[in-house]
Amino acid sequence: MEIVTKCGIATTARAENALGHYITDRDHIVRSAEQSLTHLATDCLDLLLIHRPDPLMDADEVAEAFLALHHSGKVRHFGVSNFTPRQFSLLQSRLPFTLATNQVEISPVHQPLLLDGTLDQLQQLRIRPMAWSCLGGGRLFNDVSFQPLRDELAQVAQELNAESIEQVVYAWILRLPAQPLPIIGSGKIERVRSAIAAQHLQLTRQQWFRIRKAALGYDVP
Repeated sequence: MEIVTKCGIATTARAENALGHYITDRDHIVRSAEQSLTHLATDCLDLLLIHRPDPLMDADEVAEAFLALHHSGKVRHFGVSNFTPRQFSLLQSRLPFTLATNQVEISPVHQPLLLDGTLDQLQQLRIRPMAWSCLGGGRLFNDVSFQPLRDELAQVAQELNAESIEQVVYAWILRLPAQPLPIIGSGKIERVRSAIAAQHLQLTRQQWFRIRKAALGYDVP
């Protein structure tokens, strides 16, 4: 088991915050990590992520915080979440070690990152992304506009003898050459086991593109 946590968002849950905002200054990052250590009753975090890109992010200051936490033994590895390739490269340029990951949204119902260079950069650097909201935050199952997608997923599930369309979605994401690590948003062990079994499903190229087309509503140019 690895302990992964995030920092970088200040919410109105704290009295001093009049509005929600991003915050990536050195003291906040260090304080957030130390609070996580206390709350999780551990002396080291395996991975700490900056949760969202911050327009006011000073890359040197973030790097200073990362280095302090690393040298103190409080955090083993560092990464980011939802960063563009440029933002990722900026922060990486300030660090003596490689960022571990970029946690990004990847799903048949959300495909911009497949073509905007994010996954290409990670593949180039041989850094595996973490994929969040693989099932579209539940929209895959309850949004009427995705009925054609559900139908296609069901057809592919039948062809592959898969347990569910959910399992096919994970297989679709795993088919990407950047080798994403899907985040399973469930505490039910049955769904976790089903998602793990998706590693053994091998989608053909045409099956993969059929799912893409069903989600987007159009074929390739």
